[in-house]
Amino acid sequence: MLEAIIEIVRECGKIILDPPAKEVGSKNRNPKDLVTSCDIQIQEILRQKLTALLPEASFLGEEGSTDYRRDGYCFVCDPIDGTVNFVKNYRWSCVSVALLKDGRPQTGVVFNPFADELFTAEKGKGAFLNRRPIRTSADSLDFSLAAFGTGTYDMNLTWKLAAAYCETALDIRRSGAGALDLCNVACGRTGIFWELTLKPWDFAAGALIVEEAGGSIKNYDGSPLTDYFAVQSVFALANPKIPILKV
Repeated sequence: MLEAIIEIVRECGKIILDPPAKEVGSKNRNPKDLVTSCDIQIQEILRQKLTALLPEASFLGEEGSTDYRRDGYCFVCDPIDGTVNFVKNYRWSCVSVALLKDGRPQTGVVFNPFADELFTAEKGKGAFLNRRPIRTSADSLDFSLAAFGTGTYDMNLTWKLAAAYCETALDIRRSGAGALDLCNVACGRTGIFWELTLKPWDFAAGALIVEEAGGSIKNYDGSPLTDYFAVQSVFALANPKIPILKV
């Protein structure tokens, strides 16, 4: 199953690298919430090929899907995580695919075609970058990079937290692609990634990769992440020495 998903995701990555068109629009009357023709094209490829691979699975994607089920198997996909980066040719975007069973991630694949970095994990089998095992960092916060995500929501608390981590961490980063930020925690580049409002397709695959690499995924209140179909705060921690700061 994993190898078949990887093949499909790599096919989608080729479209990101060499898009046939890049028609740009916005969603939900929000001029900053962009969607492109490539998002739509890639999601349709994912929907068709993944559900053909596992016909009993339902499908949830960023660009519209109402037929998913919480029980049984469900693919949760972001065709292009980091769409604004993609539109502006920032070259930091990815395809993200998670396979859930009864609401829990079993397989996660995140592919950044610009860097040719393929992050994968299967439940109980570890996490990998380009087929090599990865582990989270053991560094404390004062010697770790702290990454965060933003949107047009929770801005006051977001920037208060960013200031707090800027004072206590080695430095802070914001990349614009949450799935890749989670993978950066998994492979030891950063000690923490957080965003106060993330959607399932943003975190489902990356969360499994973090956990299989030795990290933990929590809500802002410190409780474990349990609902992979809900919009919620997500804090990915490399190790127990990394705190969730309160401001």
